[in-house]
Amino acid sequence: MIDFTGSGIVSCLGQDVASNMRALREGDSGVSVVEEWVQLDGLRSHVAGLVGDFDNRFIPRKTRRTMSKMSEMLCKACDEAMAEAGLSREQLHRSRVMIIVGSTTGSAVSFEASFAKYHTSGSAEGQRSTTMFKTMNHSVALNLASYLGFKGAVLSPSSACSTGAQAILLGGQFIEAGVCDIAICGGGDECHVSTAIAFDTLHAASSSRNGTPKSASRPFDRTRDGVVVAEGAAVAILESKESRVSRGAESKGRLLGWSQSCDGGEVAHSTTGSMAGNMRNALEMAGLKPDDVGYINAHATSTLLGDQYEAEAVFDVFGAGTAISSLKGHMGHCFAPCGTIEAIVTLHMLKTGTFIPTLNLEEVAPGMPNLDYLKTGTVLDTRTAMSNNFAMGGMNVSVILGA
Repeated sequence: MIDFTGSGIVSCLGQDVASNMRALREGDSGVSVVEEWVQLDGLRSHVAGLVGDFDNRFIPRKTRRTMSKMSEMLCKACDEAMAEAGLSREQLHRSRVMIIVGSTTGSAVSFEASFAKYHTSGSAEGQRSTTMFKTMNHSVALNLASYLGFKGAVLSPSSACSTGAQAILLGGQFIEAGVCDIAICGGGDECHVSTAIAFDTLHAASSSRNGTPKSASRPFDRTRDGVVVAEGAAVAILESKESRVSRGAESKGRLLGWSQSCDGGEVAHSTTGSMAGNMRNALEMAGLKPDDVGYINAHATSTLLGDQYEAEAVFDVFGAGTAISSLKGHMGHCFAPCGTIEAIVTLHMLKTGTFIPTLNLEEVAPGMPNLDYLKTGTVLDTRTAMSNNFAMGGMNVSVILGA
């Protein structure tokens, strides 16, 4: 058995799990207008979910010299998760622990600052020696290890929107294989205008509600028009039952099954068939039937095709009337950490029995299959849920969670 024993979240809704859960329960949105983007010629999308007023002074100055905001946010989320799990830094050295955290890319903010100096001066002069440590693909992993003084095994998955879910899946696999007893899993990404530009260029960024940003992200809705980019970080601590019991730690939920696959065809998004196949593989791995799962936490990012394909896949696997909702209406799409955030929130929903609806879902889009798209807080009699993440490149990850 694999247990969740600790969790931490930093997002546009708050900088700990409690504030995020409160905002989600109250139907708040963390999306706002980014004034600098309004002035940028050619950019149609001006909204994002940003983490404001972030104080990084809890990290020693010498240690944070090599960190960008995404590494700093991940350190804060990890501190919260370790405190909940009752894990000290000293215990990390005495136990068989792995760190498995990643990001979509290195710090785009740091890349921009470095290249701006080069292009402005036409010279290599004036560069910072710490830039490389902020811009490497495994920046969040190396900086978290440095912050913790961790000397064990470190992995840094990078699969965009599925990174955080993939980290949980890998943690489960390594614990099940006996490689480690505890896995610190998660992801972090910071928001940069280049991400908004990329999605806007693909006509996949929300641009019709710049004047009402809190209503911009609207998964499954008839009037949805694209992703709202965001930022954040999250950590979930997984632990074998033997390790948890020996430490006297409390289980916050269980990881029952998982599956990952690649669409192998589409590079912009997964297709209905590969999503459905991945969900079926997760059920088979967990030894469960579709009827055993009472709720689906959808990836649903508010894009026209992505939401449609995912809903069709859920209908194909679980049938009519399946309860489903997405958190992207509340917080936009923070990419690497979203799968970890959604797993943590799903465990909280399973524990309380009340499931959070999709914010801004007013009218389900015509042509969507017959599912139970949650529009209000809903009490469900289930102890098992599936959380899905489907990333660019056709990267599919499904995890099954139990209360």
